[in-house]
Amino acid sequence: MIRERTTRESSNRRAAVRFGESFVEHSHRSQGTSADSWEKFAKEDPYTYILTSLKSADPQEFWESGQRTVRDELLPLIQARGIQRGIGLELGCGVGRLVFPLASHFREIVGVDIAEGMVQHAASFARDNGFHNASFAAISGPEDLLHRAENYAGRIDFLYSLLVFQHILDFAMIEGYLHVIGILLEEKGIAYLQFDTRPKNIAYHLKSNAPDFLLPRFWRRGIRRIRRSPEEIEKGLKNARLEIVCEVTPLTAYHRYILRRAPRLSS
Repeated sequence: MIRERTTRESSNRRAAVRFGESFVEHSHRSQGTSADSWEKFAKEDPYTYILTSLKSADPQEFWESGQRTVRDELLPLIQARGIQRGIGLELGCGVGRLVFPLASHFREIVGVDIAEGMVQHAASFARDNGFHNASFAAISGPEDLLHRAENYAGRIDFLYSLLVFQHILDFAMIEGYLHVIGILLEEKGIAYLQFDTRPKNIAYHLKSNAPDFLLPRFWRRGIRRIRRSPEEIEKGLKNARLEIVCEVTPLTAYHRYILRRAPRLSS
């Protein structure tokens, strides 16, 4: 349930949203190809496309992997950083692999994804299994997220995204999401974002330039991992007014940034 906002809170949040719009609208390029790919994946095999390390499309192993990630990775982080258990948000939630095991630890949790088929699956699972504090929404990109989540501006205690940004080809799109994250986070809120920051070696360039029909399924366009340099990511974070608190396993396929809103400079 979204609480009523004071006039001052509303004014401050509208100002933040206007600032975000001024950047996000420039990064709003069509995500049609990406969204279409993930709609196709949702119909074909959502479990292994979301978690490519699965050896088979085994739903039990898929859901158990989410429980392990929440138990062994997210909850220790939440506890160690003293993150409030108010509102959590997952960017790129898929069918809810992480949302559902995390739901009992937050007052409210929201999942957003560009694939409507994934979101419908997650919403149906929530209804059928009594997850009353979990909600889901399909988004078309950063600008759409900004408008759909406007009531959450400055209220998200924990925003996380794992195995998502590594699939986005256009870095301007990622920058748009980073700006929205900066708007949504509560003053003491924490964002936890994963990127693939391995160096781009010769094998990577060969794979990236090869036609899809020559490549294994998970190396093809739409699902392949896009490697980013830490310098590129950190410039985007700075532009989005996000401050790095800590990094976990840098320069790997599972490089995670723990972030907070950068303090405003006094005038």
